[in-house]
Parts: sequence; C-alpha cells; structure tokens
Amino acid sequence: MKRRDFLEKWGLSSLKIKLAAALLQMKRCERTLAGERWTLIIPHEEAKTMTADEIIARFQFDHYPIYHTDGGPDEPWNLTPTPTPEHREKTAKIDIPQIAKTKRLTREHEEFRARMLTPRDERPARTSRLQSRPFPRRNKP
Repeated sequence: MKRRDFLEKWGLSSLKIKLAAALLQMKRCERTLAGERWTLIIPHEEAKTMTADEIIARFQFDHYPIYHTDGGPDEPWNLTPTPTPEHREKTAKIDIPQIAKTKRLTREHEEFRARMLTPRDERPARTSRLQSRPFPRRNKP
C-alpha cells in the first residue's frame, strides 16, 4: 500500500496539503477611502484549479524578527509566509539596507572600541579634519 493510499484510507492529509490549506487562508489588507478591506491572497476560485505545490510555490518564508544573516533560526516563530513578489520587494527595499547598516555600524563600533582599548601613548597622532589656513594680511596705510 502506497503512503498516499494509506493517508486517504485513514482520512489523513499530508503536511504539504495542510501547509497549502493554511497558506490559502492568508489575507491581504487593502486600504481605500472607504476603509480597510481584507481579501484572500489567492482567491478561492483560482485556488480550486491549483495543486498544493503550485500554492506553496507562490509563497516564500521571511525570517522575521531575526534576520537569517544575523543568525535567525529556521523555527516556526521566526518564519513568516509572504507572497513571493512582496517578499522580494521587502528584501530589496528594507532587509538588505538594514543588514548593510547593521554591518557598517558594527564595523565602526569595533574600530572605535579598538581605538579606546589602545593606551593613549600608543595611539597614532590625531590630524585635524580642517585644513589650516593662515590669517589674511592687513594692508598698512
């Protein structure tokens, strides 16, 4: 007896089918002048013509609140299913700039920390950021 036949015999669904069913319940908020309106991400009529694999392929899992690059685990509490186009847009406009800023600030902080941990007499001499210019000469009458 094949696994699928066994599952059907006992009235059980595979996890893939359950995941697809859960994803079909996701809604998107559309704001209009009349107020908010919640609609299904994949309309019911369209969903009836799709397989579980096709439904799952329309979503990607976003690591939130801890980014994957920051060591975010692949745990259910840190994964948010998001439609693929929205996930790509969020990654490009929000996640990548935020990750770059975090790396930059971390690097600057480490450089500052290294400077502060170096004894004062061993630090290189500071140079002025402003260019020195002589005072203008006065013409004497």
